[in-house]
Formats: sequence, C-alpha cells, structure tokens
Amino acid sequence: MDFFRSTFFDKHTKLTLEQINAKLAANSAPQNGVEVEFESGNMTIILDDGGKLVYTLGNGTLTLSENGGEPVTAPYAIQYMGDITIVTHLIPGTVRGFHIIIDEETNIVTVFETWFGGFENDLREVWRDIRHGYNAHEGIEPPAARHELTNRVEGLGLYWENDDATRELTFFPSIIWSSFVELSDARGGITKTAPSDFYKINDHLFIYSRVECEYTGEFQLEVIDLFNIEHIGVRLGFDLNDELNYFVFEGIGEITGRYATLEALNDYGKEFPKDAMLGDMSARAKGDRPVYRPAYSHKDLSQAEVDEIIKIGCTPFEGTSIMSSFNTMEASDYMAEKTFVLQYDDADSWEYKIADASHLSYRINGGEWHDERYEAYEPAPDIIIFSHVCTGSVPFRNPTHAVDFSNALATCVDAQIGNGRTTWEVGHKAVFGVLMIEDGPIPPAVTRHGFTTDLVGKAFSWTYSDFMQSIHVYSSPESYSWTIMLGNNAGGFMWSSPCLYVKLRDDAYLMSWTEDTCNGSQGTLVLNPNIMHDGGFFFGVGEGDPQRVQLTPMGAYSRPLGGFDIAKYFGK
Repeated sequence: MDFFRSTFFDKHTKLTLEQINAKLAANSAPQNGVEVEFESGNMTIILDDGGKLVYTLGNGTLTLSENGGEPVTAPYAIQYMGDITIVTHLIPGTVRGFHIIIDEETNIVTVFETWFGGFENDLREVWRDIRHGYNAHEGIEPPAARHELTNRVEGLGLYWENDDATRELTFFPSIIWSSFVELSDARGGITKTAPSDFYKINDHLFIYSRVECEYTGEFQLEVIDLFNIEHIGVRLGFDLNDELNYFVFEGIGEITGRYATLEALNDYGKEFPKDAMLGDMSARAKGDRPVYRPAYSHKDLSQAEVDEIIKIGCTPFEGTSIMSSFNTMEASDYMAEKTFVLQYDDADSWEYKIADASHLSYRINGGEWHDERYEAYEPAPDIIIFSHVCTGSVPFRNPTHAVDFSNALATCVDAQIGNGRTTWEVGHKAVFGVLMIEDGPIPPAVTRHGFTTDLVGKAFSWTYSDFMQSIHVYSSPESYSWTIMLGNNAGGFMWSSPCLYVKLRDDAYLMSWTEDTCNGSQGTLVLNPNIMHDGGFFFGVGEGDPQRVQLTPMGAYSRPLGGFDIAKYFGK
C-alpha cells in the first residue's frame, strides 16, 4: 500500500551551546520589517521581583545596566502600536535577551527575558521568564496595576497578514496553549501547537507569546489590538536551516470567529486553576511552564522491536487507551449473518461472512479465508462502522470500514503499523468503493463517498468519560488540534495531528487521524451531527508492559461550540 508520508514533524538539528553562541555572536541585531525612527532617551524599568533595568536608547543601539551592573551595549529594535511600545534586544556574549512591552499611557511594563539552553534535550528551544513592573518617571506616581493573566481571548481565532509576507491562522482553545496554521508555507498549512502565555493589558489589548516546542523551538511574542485587528511582535530562534531568526514584525488581520468557552461565567482566568495536570504553578523554577512533550514521551522503536511486539499478538477490544471511554455507542449486530463484498476502486476487494455481533470471516481479492473478532456501531441509520485486525499480515494491518447499507457506498480507512517515517507509528489512507450484497441496493456506477471540507472551522467538545474531556478544532482541511480540559473546564494541554475528513451523508462524517510524533496511534470515527455522538476505534502500539498492538473502541458525547470562518483561506 502507498501510505501518506507525513511532513507533520520536520527534523531539527540538535544545536550545541557552542554553535548557538557562535551564531548569536555573528549577528545579534534584530531586523526591522519596516523603517523605524529610533528615539533617543532614558528608560528605567522597576520590576516587582526587585530587578532594575536602566536603559539609554540611541539610534539603533542601547546601553543597559542590569541590577546596577556594568553597562553593556547592544543593537535593538523598537515597535510602536498606539500607546504600546515593544523594545527588544539580546545581550552580547550571552544567550539571553529582553523583550519589553510598555504601555505608555499607564507606564505599566511586562518584560519577557529569554534564553537558549533551558531544555537539556533540545538546547535550541527558547525559554522565557515573565516579569512585571513599571517604567519609572520622575514626579509620576508608580502605577499600582499590572498586566494580568486572562482567559478573555480563550476561544478566539485570528487570521494575520504580516509585513514579512507570512500569513497565519491562530487559534486560542486553551489558557496555556495555542495552535497555528502557517498558510504561507509552500508545502501547505498544517496545524501545529505551542505552549503559550496570555496577558490582558486592557479590554482590547492582549499579550500573546508561544514557544514552538518540538518544532524549531522559536519564540514569538505579540501584542494584539482587537479594536483594530492589528498586532506587533518579535520572533526569536533558529529556523529549519539553523539560521538565526530574530526580527520584529507587524500585521493586520481578521477575527475568524470564536467558540464557546466552558468555564464558569465569573471565571476571568486571573489565576491558573489548581489542577493535577498543571502541578504547583507557584513552585516552578525560572522559565518552567506547563508543557507537554509527546516526542519525548514515547520510545522510538526499531523494526526488530516492532516485530517482537506484533508476535505477542493483538486481542482486539480488550485493551484500553485514553480514548477508551464510558460513552462508546452500543455494539451493533446489524451485520450478523450477512455476506457481502466491499469493492474499492483501484484497491482491494474485501469479502465478508459475518457470523454474529463479534465474529467474522474475510478474504482479500479472492484469497484465503481468515477469522477475526470485530466490533461494529451504527452511528446513523443503516451506516455501519466496523473494524478488525488482520492477524499475520506484514505489515500488521487494520481496516476500518464505513458502509452505507442504504445506498451501497463504502469507505475504508486502511491502516498499518509503520508509516514510512517510523517503524511503529500508524500509516493510513482512505479508499472509496461500493457494497455488493444480495437483495441489497444496486451499487452506483460513479457516485462515491469523498473528502470534504464541511467540518473545517468547526469546534466541538468531546466527553469520553467523567475524567476525560477534550475540544477538537478542525483548523485545516488536512489537520486538527485537540485540547485536554483542565478541572475548571478551561482549555489545557494541546497537540495536533494530520487527519482526513470524509462525508458519508448529511448525517454522518468520517474522520481519521494519526498521532504522529506522539503515541503514533490512529483514531477513526463516524460523527453524527444530529445526535452529537460518535463511534469508532483507536489502533496502534500500546503503552503496556509488555507492549502490544491494540485495537480499542472509542466514542464520546459532543457539544457544538461554534467555530471559525476559515475555509476561504485554503481556497476550498
């Protein structure tokens, strides 16, 4: 089978600190996207933690005395947006830098200190520490207020066109995370996620930052003006070619929509919720943050290890996964005692003899018969989704069929262990065809199920159990993100996956995703938007001891949360 080879995760060089220092020493000057008239003057930043930053700003260079120390000289960039000023610079001879957001109307300041090397497994990743204070002026009383944590932009979606020619969709489904789609990527935009910070300046100005962990590791800091839908910001880090990206930018945008957030109406997000997932936020060391690192959570298996795991065997529908839930659909005996053929275009022919609600025999292209356990659900009238493994197949194979017995159409998500990029992650593809069954409907000559963009932009909550809830945002035609909910129903940790969407009927949509650079598993489900419930299966190498291949049921209750008008940005 010719499986889709994901470009979801690019390989990045693990730079050493020596390499990072050399690259910074070669050029630590931030680049301006537009010509900026520098203002000479002095600036004294008093920080709440006792720190003090004294600046003298010149024409493109500044001097800084940090906490009374010897002054250092550095190139800098400055950005303006109304009353907001951003000053950004690195400190020569170090891996550190400061990025200062000043509200000139109130003199309130938020400082992002950044540095490389904070994460020992990937030194190129930028770390940040957020500090608060004010810009001191002689004769002016220091402000008592500070920029504060907020959930006021949670659920917001934005589209940006920036002066560096980048175009991006940004989504805020969480109070500690965000997702984004790089529309200007020539390879096609796919959803990525990043741990993020959100602070309120006032009712229309917000600070947003992210660090692209497990991608390039770059840091992006913005101030967003929701009155005028514009932003200014800074980007710092090393790109795919290991070249230093350090520049300021500005852009104009559009609000693409919002989804309904689920916290209590009087929860304003001024404090992180006390939640086991987040741990003790007050006890974190400098630069620490809530972060989820899937690529470091799952062992990269060799082919020999995968072969041994497959030899152990798969006992379908007996294992559990995080997607195994208390809200699966009732197993269906709709197909019991039926015999039929699923003929897929330019692909395999699957012949089935269904014994009862959980046992079947199959053969492929007229070959030998095999017996397997299966499970089936009826998510919409006469539409059956069923799945089984193919014991002894090489590579180890799992077909999941969605069959419409009312109009003789069928879709198969054909999956295997191994995706062409790794030996153990699941690869999959969708193929379309027809059902041939005695005394059934005549298979159509041309009509088939097909890929769809109907779901693109929609947001749904999913409740798998009392302790497992998530939000899906279908943020591009080929990818989506999910957000694991915190205890107060705020959005928490996020990740994203390549996926495919298929329209079966107006009351049935198939979705299938592969959790690349994560646990490597595949989920396939059929969603009925009329009953807001789905049924499906989760397939991949499990996490148990010993590890074994698992095929488990999956299902959740859903709520529509609204969404985003974004299909137009993909030309579809």
